Amino acid sequence: MTKLSLRITAPLTALIVSACSGATERRTEPVFDAIAPQETVTLVGTEPFWNGVIEGGVLTWTTPEDLDGTQAELRRFAGNGGLGWSGELAGERIDIAVGPGPCSDGMSDREYPFNAAVRLGDRSLTGCAYTDASPFSGPEAP
Repeated sequence: MTKLSLRITAPLTALIVSACSGATERRTEPVFDAIAPQETVTLVGTEPFWNGVIEGGVLTWTTPEDLDGTQAELRRFAGNGGLGWSGELAGERIDIAVGPGPCSDGMSDREYPFNAAVRLGDRSLTGCAYTDASPFSGPEAP
């Protein structure tokens, strides 16, 4: 397990689990609102390398094997520990959770303001996220 995967918070993992299970448990915590609906969210991950950009309810997912990217429409929902998106990407279910907390990609000197967890088909991926309003810190081109 990498340092990056250890930094995914329990609320973020719970957000994905509830998204996948359709849980409707009532919470008294305030709903996560650190990322506005109109913001573009960029997701980055390593081991394996992947990238996602969510803009206006559409995900563009890129990998080294698919540099042009594949698009998918997503449904956004806010939880108590972060945000979630669900949809279908190239015939596989995709669930994305983004939550607060400092995050390092382990490959650069960048620090990101959000953690990201992705469930794509039967694969679990961890990474970091940022928006224009909440950018990463560190070098522009690591």
